Amino acid sequence: MAVTAADHDTKPDTKFLAEIAEVFRRHPEAARKYGLASFTLERKMGVDYTHKYGVSWIEGDRIITEFRPRETIPPEVRMRICVKYELHGQDLECVHWEEALE
Repeated sequence: MAVTAADHDTKPDTKFLAEIAEVFRRHPEAARKYGLASFTLERKMGVDYTHKYGVSWIEGDRIITEFRPRETIPPEVRMRICVKYELHGQDLECVHWEEALE
């Protein structure tokens, strides 16, 4: 299944996206490190980040993402790199991360 811009329904967000583009223009160093991600595919899959979290890893030329129940988060401390945040009020919460290399 191919996903197009029409699937993401960005028209209502035109003003917001223009403002984000302006922030990236003002901060080119950040523009090379960050991008704006949509939760459209996760919403279509029914991923509820209050009950699940995403973990990604690389296999060859593919990025594999798996959504796991929050109650299975291992208690040990590991190095993780946050790759997707969700805004809750004034706070950003990491909802999807990649395991760092050991």
